[in-house]
Amino acid sequence: MKTDETSGMESRIIEAAKRVFVRKGYEATTMGDIAAEVGISRTAMHYYFRTKEMMFESIFAQLIDAVLPDINLIMDEPTTIREKLPKIVDRYLNALRSNHLFPLFVINEMNRDMEHLLHSVAKGPNRIQVLMRFKQQVVDEMEKGWIRPQPLEDLVSTFISLIVFPILIRNVLITLFMDGKPEAFDDYLNRRRQLICNTMYHLMEPLTVNNE
Repeated sequence: MKTDETSGMESRIIEAAKRVFVRKGYEATTMGDIAAEVGISRTAMHYYFRTKEMMFESIFAQLIDAVLPDINLIMDEPTTIREKLPKIVDRYLNALRSNHLFPLFVINEMNRDMEHLLHSVAKGPNRIQVLMRFKQQVVDEMEKGWIRPQPLEDLVSTFISLIVFPILIRNVLITLFMDGKPEAFDDYLNRRRQLICNTMYHLMEPLTVNNE
């Protein structure tokens, strides 16, 4: 059974590992690098995490699980994708607001070793299932004429870019446009919610037929 002290140290190690993985990448990071970031010995670190792979999977699971479980609940609702969209946008923006290193972490891993990343994702079947449910509802609504027919990759990549890209350039936006105030970025994300929804509504709007 974990004590509060043990849980607290594990949290410190995971937060330190996130920072080091983002700075150096998974492959170049050593257990010694993470131990130094935390301020403990490598021997002490092995008491909590025996391997770098175990640590990577803990971090990735934590970040993914911060986003997907509530989306599964949203997908259970008997509503259209259009009606679900604001809730999904809120969930992602809130998750990324508190985990702003996550997109860069994932992009680095995609470029480094996509197979490794997919292997980590596949260890949590629910992570895949919720994405498949979302995909199927979009396809069904396209077939019913509720969503404009289009390649799914266009719809999904636009949605992801609208949410993720501002997080990737967070420091640039804060420095150049927000007088160096991180709190202004939160206000920006709050405003951006409606812009994301409106853009996606426009993209999904069914084509009208002119019968003149």
